[in-house]
Amino acid sequence: MLTLSQYHQRVHSQGQQLQQLQAELNKLHKEVSSVRVAHSERVAKLVFQRLNEDFVQKPDYALSSVVPGASIDLEKTSHDYEDTNTAYLWNRLSFLNYARPPTVILEPDVFPGNCWAFEGDQGQVVIRLPGSVQLRDITLQHPPLSVAHTGGASSAPRDFAVFGLQVDDITEVFLGKFTFDVQKSEIQTFHLQNDPPSAFPKVKIQILSNWGHPRFTCLYRVRAHGVRTSEWAGDSATGATGEPH
Repeated sequence: MLTLSQYHQRVHSQGQQLQQLQAELNKLHKEVSSVRVAHSERVAKLVFQRLNEDFVQKPDYALSSVVPGASIDLEKTSHDYEDTNTAYLWNRLSFLNYARPPTVILEPDVFPGNCWAFEGDQGQVVIRLPGSVQLRDITLQHPPLSVAHTGGASSAPRDFAVFGLQVDDITEVFLGKFTFDVQKSEIQTFHLQNDPPSAFPKVKIQILSNWGHPRFTCLYRVRAHGVRTSEWAGDSATGATGEPH
């Protein structure tokens, strides 16, 4: 049977052991929290790094940052989306607090919210190319579902058609109708029907539908691929369908 002195000593010893165990638990908790934060930061970094990476590996003639660069034909392009609650909407979704102009689709930054929005699910944009280009492919890019804000990718374009505008700035040549599938890669390239190859100073992207957003459609980056030339080789192309590759 323990004496009172022995009992106090045992209690004191157990108290020290508990304090040591608590200190070890606190240390372990800090280490786990540190690993969790580092993991989250690493995942976020990888996601946004992927958004900035270029998997297409083709010259982009719809890029505005080169000299000479592409530009938007505003007279032939749909109006920006306007709404009395626009500023509130973009803020609530953690987007930019102002609407972006259509020129944003000619820039490489595709962070969520850095897009051009037009009203409804149908609209168009006409891109003035840096010279005459024999168009071969069109690439559309939209942030993946993993980093999408409220509403997911419902504002992403779905069905769209591509036209080349001839030098008279009136005649349009149909180059294909395609579907941007939000369940697939965030960067999708579509092969155009342009055979025999014709060169165009402008290209029109006509959005025919989106993925369900009732008020507006967001267009992020559009790229135009082909061969720049000053020679015209034919001027007709009719009816086409294609698949992304």
